[in-house]
Amino acid sequence: DRNLIDLRFPVQYVIRPDLNFRGFAGTMASGILRSGDEVVALPSGQKSWIKEILTFDGKLDEAFPPLAITVTLADEIDVSRGDMFARPDNVPRVGREIEAVIVWMTEQPMTAGNKYLFKHTSNLIGGTISNIRYRVNIDTIESEEAGELKMNEVGRCHISLERAIPYDAYKKNRTTGGFIIIDRLTYNTVGAGMIIDREAAGEKERSFWELEVSDELLQRQTSRVSEAERSDRYGRKPLTILLTGLTCTGKTTIAYALERRLFDNGKAVTVLDGANMRLGISKDLGFTSSERSENMRRAAEIAKFINNAGLICICAFVSPGEDVREKARKLIGEYRFVEIYLTASEDVLRQRDSQGVYKKADKGELKEFPGVSAPYEAPRSPDLVLQTDKLTVDECVDRIIRLLESKK
Repeated sequence: DRNLIDLRFPVQYVIRPDLNFRGFAGTMASGILRSGDEVVALPSGQKSWIKEILTFDGKLDEAFPPLAITVTLADEIDVSRGDMFARPDNVPRVGREIEAVIVWMTEQPMTAGNKYLFKHTSNLIGGTISNIRYRVNIDTIESEEAGELKMNEVGRCHISLERAIPYDAYKKNRTTGGFIIIDRLTYNTVGAGMIIDREAAGEKERSFWELEVSDELLQRQTSRVSEAERSDRYGRKPLTILLTGLTCTGKTTIAYALERRLFDNGKAVTVLDGANMRLGISKDLGFTSSERSENMRRAAEIAKFINNAGLICICAFVSPGEDVREKARKLIGEYRFVEIYLTASEDVLRQRDSQGVYKKADKGELKEFPGVSAPYEAPRSPDLVLQTDKLTVDECVDRIIRLLESKK
């Protein structure tokens, strides 16, 4: 069956016959693409709009699988062979670490640590079979330990690729969830694989919150400038101010208004916004609970660096899990952490929703959306609660400033 919901268009060729034309050619993997649609190029995360959809027979208003098309964009963004177009609100995973079920197809056994080429959509990328988790006994369909996979054997493996790729689980999308394995020397096809959605299988993603780095060659370095010296220079002790709440409660708006006020008052301050994180350092993450947790962990690590430099860091994140926020507090430091809970009525949130994300979540187009299809755990004891449907932005900033003054 064709998947007409999840737009996936892998770029096979970049066509530029002259300076006046730049097109991106490929075969529609899934979804429907129309002229004027907003798209995001992965893994870069850059956005644009579809200007034209072209074929050998002329222009099309829309395209669907398995049409071979060329598209042009309204903007000049960096797109290369192997990149993929998707909708900004419905993106595949992007990453280097993949779990897959592999069928081995050659007489030379596959062993952990072997390096191969992996053909995935229009990508040909190097990688390593880093672990054979188990082999499937074809007679009993039971899992059994295995150090290798022989010809015609099936096993579950972990793959580490040399660079990040956009991908889906095979169960969701056969084109973006399947791949073949190629021998680096002979270029013979030696295996085929199906990517697994670990969360759908009830498995937990790897968490880095408690991971200890044991490399004896790595030693933590310390600054020769003390925290007290930085506080004297910048006029106050550094803080991380976490603004948490559902989508459209006003986190980003208030964060930047607060930054402006503090900066005008002579403070060294910056904003760490959830959307900006996902356009940069976290562009490999989706919106599952574990990926939201990892996004918050990365933000907390960055906020800690910013605080160590003596600056105030304002963080604007949904951060729906109470346990994740507590881990962030512990990582940054209790004495540096201020938690502010933003809230508003559901009617107001939906009225503010210019992008229509709540309606998309209602229809099931956005999975695990806090407040609709996933829970949001309100802070048990925040430092401040702001009802943004009853307070103006300036009033919210005033209350935060008073709170900060009480914590000097």
